[in-house]
Amino acid sequence: MAIITENNNNDQMTQAVLAISQEAPSINLPQKAVEIDFCVCDYVCEYVSNVFASIADSTGYKNDKSSFLISLADETSTLEITLVGPNDETIIDDDTFGEYFSKGSFTNTENQINYVGFIADWKKILTIKGAGFYHFKFKENVFGEDFETESIKYRLLSYNEVQIFKTIRFKFIQNGIIENGLDYTGLNWTTEIRISAKLKFLASTLEQDNYLTSNRTISQIQDKKTKNFEIETGLLPSTIGDMLENGSLSNNILITNYDWFSYKLLEDFAINITEISDFKGNYKLNPLGSFVFSATERQQNNIKRNV
Repeated sequence: MAIITENNNNDQMTQAVLAISQEAPSINLPQKAVEIDFCVCDYVCEYVSNVFASIADSTGYKNDKSSFLISLADETSTLEITLVGPNDETIIDDDTFGEYFSKGSFTNTENQINYVGFIADWKKILTIKGAGFYHFKFKENVFGEDFETESIKYRLLSYNEVQIFKTIRFKFIQNGIIENGLDYTGLNWTTEIRISAKLKFLASTLEQDNYLTSNRTISQIQDKKTKNFEIETGLLPSTIGDMLENGSLSNNILITNYDWFSYKLLEDFAINITEISDFKGNYKLNPLGSFVFSATERQQNNIKRNV
């Protein structure tokens, strides 16, 4: 016997509940989105995430990916992923447009058995279908009832240095378990997002370990230099803001900046977000918000020693 509940948590992980003097598995149905008649579009344009790809060049710097990892409500549930493009809709059930992971592909832990994953390769999509506006539909069937959600909207563009200017691409690499979230144990699952943002190089931190000699001269034992950064985003919807905030919990974060006037250009540079130092939002007629993240370089190996 199973007890079916509607759960506002996104993890949809099976729990044990007490019913009729016995323990029975609880099935958490997917949460239906709140529906309102008021159109925010009368005040602000719908957010569209620009993604880029190059048919002629396979360099990772020029080709974006978007990933989706979904936990199904029950072992009997099914999921249909549909790529919606400017001209048609295509059901995703193989690797034609990226990497498709059917239910049962992930087996590192019991939690992952009902996971379905897809990594959209925008280079493949550009090659087969062309540039334009895209999004993904996810239809989960649970005990005969369909629950449908949609991704954000994407605008797929051929790589060019004008339209990609002043953006930052984040790669959040996850392992381990997020409480009330997904179990990434052993997956090295990468979530990638590109946003309008500015990477600021701050003064490096210098840590010194010295001693004073008998003639009162400072003598070096060890010095360490650590690079510091500040990342200021443009205005973002909560779906992207949540992705960034959850991404700050990642095991590793890689950033690539596309600002031709930046002090330095970095590609898949590993950082550690140390603080969400500011948030600006709650505008009267604008549901968007912007963030400021403080960060340091992850690999802190710029050390000078005297043996």
